[in-house]
Amino acid sequence: MASILVVDDDRAQLTILQRILKREGYTVEIVADSKAALETLDKQMFDLVISDMWMSSRFEGRDLLREIKRTDPDLPVLIMTAFAELNDAVNLVAHEGAFYYLEKPIQVDVLKREVKQALQNRGALGETVEDTDASTPEIQIDEIVGESEKMQELLKNMARILHRGVTQVLITGETGSGKSLIARALHTHGNRKDKPFIAINCGAIPETLIESELFGHEKGAFTDAAQQKKGLFEVANEGVLFLDEIGDLPVQTQSKLLQVLEEREIRRIGGTQNIKVDVCVIAATNKNLIQAVRDGVFRDDLYFRLNVIPLHVPPLREHPEDVPLLVNFLIQKFSSEYAEALPKQVTPQAMSALRRYQWPGNIRQLENYLRRIFVLSENEVIDMDELPPEILDTSLPTTDVEFDIPEEGVSLDEIIKEYICSALTKSNGTQIQAAKLLGISRRKLQHRMQKYGLQSQDFKTDP
Repeated sequence: MASILVVDDDRAQLTILQRILKREGYTVEIVADSKAALETLDKQMFDLVISDMWMSSRFEGRDLLREIKRTDPDLPVLIMTAFAELNDAVNLVAHEGAFYYLEKPIQVDVLKREVKQALQNRGALGETVEDTDASTPEIQIDEIVGESEKMQELLKNMARILHRGVTQVLITGETGSGKSLIARALHTHGNRKDKPFIAINCGAIPETLIESELFGHEKGAFTDAAQQKKGLFEVANEGVLFLDEIGDLPVQTQSKLLQVLEEREIRRIGGTQNIKVDVCVIAATNKNLIQAVRDGVFRDDLYFRLNVIPLHVPPLREHPEDVPLLVNFLIQKFSSEYAEALPKQVTPQAMSALRRYQWPGNIRQLENYLRRIFVLSENEVIDMDELPPEILDTSLPTTDVEFDIPEEGVSLDEIIKEYICSALTKSNGTQIQAAKLLGISRRKLQHRMQKYGLQSQDFKTDP
């Protein structure tokens, strides 16, 4: 029989939890503070600890967690937390080894589910579960391409969300980094995959219409309300509502959104009845919401409510090792979309240039470039000549050609000219080989040679 230690300075809460857990067949001990918990843990073995986040004693729940993880790293700890402490609780799960958190007021079905999962992972129930490490469950999402450390961490965090069936997620990242793709993947692979996925760009809807779009309206609620309209929360009921660019949501609407997230019900504009909704809300933004909170343009309570499980999508420049994978994935995608187009292969030189580019528009920019090349090019090979000028410009200096800059300094033109001379010398005056060394097209090399008055024969050493 599994044994559980519950820690809380609220005597009424302790009694209720003890009664519920005993009814489930567990052995339950209760203590009123963290110090008493440590003393009890020294005397007997437990399979799970459930602790309040904040207690009246100076030794908080986070301190108890750290001490438990120091002495018994495998002992799972569930943290009970009030709404105002949600962000701290999420950090304890993500960074300090807490198994999960229980938001107050505790929902009995959630309590039972999380306790059972924690004990199964501990092996205390004698059951076999597919995921033996809930903190890092395995997941395969074909739409998400990347083998870098940053992308693997993103996939692990997505796995935790899918594993838990979380109903509120905040995705952050730069424009074009793939936030919408992540949201759709969470729907496609989640337990609501057979239900609606509804997306709205909060920054694209006029402020006067956004509330009607989200919550609906009754006939006659305002001048143009000729008939009743369901809002997107109703349309997405039992499914997923994706609120893209949540940082652009008007402050007044933020207040109403917060109320819906807390009470799980909406009221149409002009209506008198509250309507229950069961919606997983995924929000995304390219803005710094913490700064927006400081600036007074985003509500702090809404931020903490949305940020229950944060997902950060890294910009492409931070994981360039994934560029070849993305390029090959996109080429296969376009081959399916455009059956009449010629098949494409990317030369090593062109791939190197694509990888070196900083991609300010992220994956969306890469996709748009490749799509244009794929559709317009009559060649089967994507070489340097096919790449846009801005990519070629950044690929000019490479480590394949060496050039020592003198201490007194040198002009940019002199550097470029010296690089070209070095490449032509190494290639024995062969323009094609020199262009490959420099990572530019032969046409661009010829243009620069003409500019600097360089001739191929001047670099030939072989008879």
